[in-house]
Amino acid sequence: MRSSARAFAIALLQSATLCVVVLLLPLRAIRTLGRSAPFSLWTGAPIVNMAINARAERLLGFDSKSLVLHTYYITNAFDYDLSRWRAIPILGHLVPFVTYVWVCLNVDRLHFYCDRGILPSHRAFTFNFLELRIYRWLGIPVFLWTYGADVRSRITTKSLGKPNCCTDCTRIGEACICEDGAAFDHYKKLSRLATAIFSMGDMIEYTPGSRNDLFFWPVDLGAENGEKYRPAIPHSDGTRSLRIVHAPNHRMFKGTRFLIKAVAELKKEGFPVELVLVEKLPNIEALQIYRSADIIFDQCLVGFHGFFALEGMALGKPVMCFIRKPQEYLLNYEECPLINIHATTLKQDILKLVRNPQQLGAIGQASRRYIEKYYSMEAFAKRLQSAYRDLGVSLCK
Repeated sequence: MRSSARAFAIALLQSATLCVVVLLLPLRAIRTLGRSAPFSLWTGAPIVNMAINARAERLLGFDSKSLVLHTYYITNAFDYDLSRWRAIPILGHLVPFVTYVWVCLNVDRLHFYCDRGILPSHRAFTFNFLELRIYRWLGIPVFLWTYGADVRSRITTKSLGKPNCCTDCTRIGEACICEDGAAFDHYKKLSRLATAIFSMGDMIEYTPGSRNDLFFWPVDLGAENGEKYRPAIPHSDGTRSLRIVHAPNHRMFKGTRFLIKAVAELKKEGFPVELVLVEKLPNIEALQIYRSADIIFDQCLVGFHGFFALEGMALGKPVMCFIRKPQEYLLNYEECPLINIHATTLKQDILKLVRNPQQLGAIGQASRRYIEKYYSMEAFAKRLQSAYRDLGVSLCK
């Protein structure tokens, strides 16, 4: 009964919202006249890179902003954070609808992830497709980006081979879209309604027809973040323990248990190695711990690196990560200094570095150069500009 009442309330609010949008359409036309730069909005899941991507798009001359309806502990550094308004009893439920009206009246282009828009949906990890149809009717281009859980389905994941995201997962249907039929139907509808879908890494396995060359997790190395990502190249001569830092947001997807076991066995055998786990900390605090690392361990299950790996490389750290298909998943893989490892050989992979600590500095320096060359905001902005031109999307510069 509660679910049906909620569905009725959502439908009623949605209808009222659409009526308001239609009535205020002349105001949208007036507000967009004489605008110095198109207003581009990045919104959806409160992932740290959303705000960075918005700043990168500003380099192309857009008035780009990020907006979230809720935040995680990692960061709240978004241009518009509506989480406090959402927390207000009863009134908080109106926030998505009011926000939707504002978006329809003001925004020139929209960026979402593949699992949600602004209006509520009846199912987790899915869009309210009426919302996307209205954007199309209004002539607002919609660009969809992937982050992982928004597109990963269970059967497809298992078909990639072992290990994979499902290896240790105990949250079937909760952590990812999971169901292949539902995921396929959802993505098929998204493909028809979106201006373009951008994917990368292992996520391309779930997004047929997507554009896969943008590699859209840039690291902000600008002046304001100069100290934040100041290189801390490791200099280990073997006289002290080698420090491995691992920051799993979800242990079961990162292969944390394999890492803990490997390090414990090495320590028991007398090898100088220690493990530091960084969990439930804001990004700015976590970065200070990353700086102390000799080695960054990203994951050994997913088959593709996360943003944590790129941050580690920006700090000048050697990064260990399982990459299932380097030539397909990595940007200029010949130059990428990521240390490719595997869950079944992890102890041996670590031991190689413990026995050869003198090579860590050179790998760290190569890691920093790789980020500067390929993952700076300027580098990403150039890739984005090229994609817009190929798609026939208007540019500011």
